[in-house]
Amino acid sequence: MAGRCVDGAGCAPWNGDLFRTRLFDALSLLLPCGEAFVIGAVSDWLAATPQAEAGLREQAERFVCEEQSHQRAHRLYNDRLARSGAPALVLEQRIESAVREISQLDLGTRLAMSAAFEHLTALLSAEVLRGSVWLSASPCRETRLWRWHCEEEIAHCHVTADLLRAGKVGYLRRAGSLALATCFLGIDLTRLVFALCAHDVRRGAVGRGRLLR
Repeated sequence: MAGRCVDGAGCAPWNGDLFRTRLFDALSLLLPCGEAFVIGAVSDWLAATPQAEAGLREQAERFVCEEQSHQRAHRLYNDRLARSGAPALVLEQRIESAVREISQLDLGTRLAMSAAFEHLTALLSAEVLRGSVWLSASPCRETRLWRWHCEEEIAHCHVTADLLRAGKVGYLRRAGSLALATCFLGIDLTRLVFALCAHDVRRGAVGRGRLLR
């Protein structure tokens, strides 16, 4: 099932094969709500610490602007995915509901969770950019979007960690948040990939055997 560039995410397997395409589609479904959580935590830190060092505040403000750009880009991506017939809106609503629950945590814990999500995203981004194992080398709109996003994630992943150090958030809370973020990301991503692939099987785009292979 050869990949090809398409006008809009979800219309065809742009990433070399259907499974890898759906993996990145699932990541895109996670991102707007996840980025909203991180933006909220960093914005609340900015509001709560007007006395913080100017350079750190500047980095945090730039971080928020970059995350907002990512959020807008992936909302457009997800809209194209929904227009292709994938159950993107329903799946996004489930993620939004889950993120709403952890958004009730105190600021220190939300910052620790944000730093954990940023760390995991940066690790994944480094793997994506390492070669063409995960992301096709084809120069279509989707691959350009993902390469841009991955490069920015790697470049600014230190910001939330710097805020944790400035806020003196303890090691146990940071370690617990990383464990929780890893579980959340792994479980949610698996569920989303499964739901998108199940949709493809139902519409006859791929057989179960071929998808498993």
